[in-house]
Amino acid sequence: MRETRVLVVGEMGALREALRAPVREPLRVELREVPSVPEAEAALETFQPDVVLVDWRLPEAEAFLERVRPRPLGLILIGPPLPAPEIVRWLRQGVHDFLLAPDHPDEVVETIRQALDRVQERRRILGLVERLQRQLQQLSVLYEVGQTLAASLRLEEILPPMVEAAIHFTGAEEGSVWLLDKSGEVLRLYLHRSRIPEPEVAAPPTTLRVADSLPGRAIRTGRPILLGPGLHKLDTGVLVRALLYVPMQAHGRALGVLGVVHRLSEAGFSEADVHLLRMLGDYAAVAIEKARLFEAMQTEKGKLEAILQGIEEPVLVTDFAENLILLNRAAQQHLGLPAEAMGRPLRAVVAHEELHALFDRKPLPGHTVRQEITLSDRLTFQASLTAVAGVGYVVVMQDITYLKELDRIKSEFLSIVSHDVRTPLTTIRGYVSLLPRVGPLNPRQQEFVEKVERAMRTIVELLNNLLDLSRLESGHALSMERCSPTQILHEAIQIIRPQAEEKGQALVLEIPPDLPTLYGDPRRLEQVFLNLLSNAVKYTPPGGRITVRAMERDGHLMVQVSDTGVGIPPADLPHIFSKFYRVRREGETTEGTGLGLAIVKSIVERHGGRVWAESEVGKGSTFTVLLPCRPEAPPAPSPRRAREASPQHAEPPHEQQHSQPDPIAAGQAPPEGNPTG
Repeated sequence: MRETRVLVVGEMGALREALRAPVREPLRVELREVPSVPEAEAALETFQPDVVLVDWRLPEAEAFLERVRPRPLGLILIGPPLPAPEIVRWLRQGVHDFLLAPDHPDEVVETIRQALDRVQERRRILGLVERLQRQLQQLSVLYEVGQTLAASLRLEEILPPMVEAAIHFTGAEEGSVWLLDKSGEVLRLYLHRSRIPEPEVAAPPTTLRVADSLPGRAIRTGRPILLGPGLHKLDTGVLVRALLYVPMQAHGRALGVLGVVHRLSEAGFSEADVHLLRMLGDYAAVAIEKARLFEAMQTEKGKLEAILQGIEEPVLVTDFAENLILLNRAAQQHLGLPAEAMGRPLRAVVAHEELHALFDRKPLPGHTVRQEITLSDRLTFQASLTAVAGVGYVVVMQDITYLKELDRIKSEFLSIVSHDVRTPLTTIRGYVSLLPRVGPLNPRQQEFVEKVERAMRTIVELLNNLLDLSRLESGHALSMERCSPTQILHEAIQIIRPQAEEKGQALVLEIPPDLPTLYGDPRRLEQVFLNLLSNAVKYTPPGGRITVRAMERDGHLMVQVSDTGVGIPPADLPHIFSKFYRVRREGETTEGTGLGLAIVKSIVERHGGRVWAESEVGKGSTFTVLLPCRPEAPPAPSPRRAREASPQHAEPPHEQQHSQPDPIAAGQAPPEGNPTG
């Protein structure tokens, strides 16, 4: 422990003798005396005293005490006794104590010891304040670094302030950032800052191997590397006097190394420097990870945009609030979207009710809804709306205009062919029915005639179905009126009951007495329920049960036809309402055209309703028809269907098509020849 340095300002021989006299608790003192204030001010710098004793009688004593008061010194006033007001005034000038003559040795030592204790306490407090100020400064810089990190996603903007902060707070001469390459075996120098002029020291290498370098050791161990103070020669041949490397890690994965170095200075790095550099390394790791993720996102976004722009079909993507976030050129062209549509609400930039109606259906994430959309350029699209979790809604619009045109041509062809085939078919039916009248037939001939009649009945059923479907798809108006669903269901049940009784099936009708009326075409609605009941009878084994239920649900009429039949396999269920689609079962003998359910679907949709099926193989099926109970007519056909239903493409009315009497039904001979009708 060094001696206490005491500076005495003034001629105080008695005080000097008191300090040299023996005392109960001696104090090791290094004493220096100066006669005047100017010499005392010089001694403050050279002697650096702990305690200063000043004769209050000196001319400049008060000014001297005012100047030295900010220093961590013990200030003691010496001299003759003073009145109380003067003592108070001096205390306000920062004096700690008084030594008034005569000087007693024990009193002098004790006064100096107390002053020294106060000085040490003040120095300790000043040290704490300085340390706190430094920590506050570090926190301020860390906050600024955090602000930079939050404000930018580019490494060239984020890492330089971190390296500068590391150099500043550790007092280092150099700072650097090394990043791991994709292989994880090589560190590459990304950033280097130095306060030493370049000619004085060699530049660091640009690459280092993780396996045999000090920065690599920080990567391998996950711990800081601290060297110095002293002279150290690194594996790269660079000489350093102190070195500190910390690994930069994010989510337990090493990304690189942050380091500071002393090349010329003898100073070292403290534990506080290690702690600070580790914090900066954590910030740097977060910045690197964030920047790389952003760069990867931008790359993937660029790829996605390139793919989208290369797709000929219109594609647009919105968030779950229906704000546009992506669209391609085809969508912009067909929907007439402005260049500034990105980021705006879809409904504000797209004035298309059918597209709005598609978004109103809002599927659950992972599900898709579809709808036909006709645009102003007379193109028809099949629009698919899919909800993607974490993204929003994706709409893909496939141009089906050519398919609609083919369907129209096919419908016209089927209508013409069906209508023109009926007349020669009637002739054939007539002659076949007259064969027994012109002479007896042997059993073999009678069998052939019956097969021909069955085949013709099948053809007639197919033609009638084709005509019905063509008429419905071409947009012909229905004969809409107020009708009773109870009466329609009763009539359908009465028509189908003989077939059910023939197979020993129970046919049950469950209808409440207050069933509401419908606005629809009663003949077409009866056709719907007849087709469903006919299928139920066909595919339900003898002794089975067929149940028809009707009820009102939220302003809609719900009719369900349930059976205990063979059921429909899950793979076939989505396709049963398609034209000509029939479920094929091994050993099946039931005949049909594959158009009945397609006609059901078309009629129900023309009434503004929906139809669907639920089934389980071996247990039966349930077909549900949902029709709106509203007084107004169903929506008018789309512009496309209206064009298809124009006079040049329209079929003759149903009554005109069947206006010619059936010669077989009238008991007349068929006409000669093969008329074309």
